[in-house]
Amino acid sequence: MTEGSLPVAVDISSGRIHEGTRLVSLMESVSIDTGHRPRKRPKVVYADTKHATPLNRIYLDKLHVRSQIPDPPQETKKRPGRPRVLDRETYHGVRYNVERFFGWLENFRKVSVRYERLPNVFLGLVRLACVMILRRVLK
Repeated sequence: MTEGSLPVAVDISSGRIHEGTRLVSLMESVSIDTGHRPRKRPKVVYADTKHATPLNRIYLDKLHVRSQIPDPPQETKKRPGRPRVLDRETYHGVRYNVERFFGWLENFRKVSVRYERLPNVFLGLVRLACVMILRRVLK
């Protein structure tokens, strides 16, 4: 998750686990510094179509977090209730920032090649890379 292409929370999982199932645990680890008490949830979540599951949408609705998640292209069934509105222009701008962050992350060879096999060591390296990206951007 990013806020202005800067990392807010990162998480890793096995390659066999679907990305859409990890949204709840990722949202639990969000902490946005505001100068006072940190916010525990963002105002809007921008995600790709892998996260467009009904459970994720219900979870975000329960937290009163707006979701900007496009429906999968094969979606033909009508869903009950008010249709979700996707601001495509803003969504594409945010997705560009996310992909730019992933490009910055790939500059760290140890992270992009994944030499470390232990998950906790690899997550530590990803977090260290995020800190280095933040330091470089905020300079």
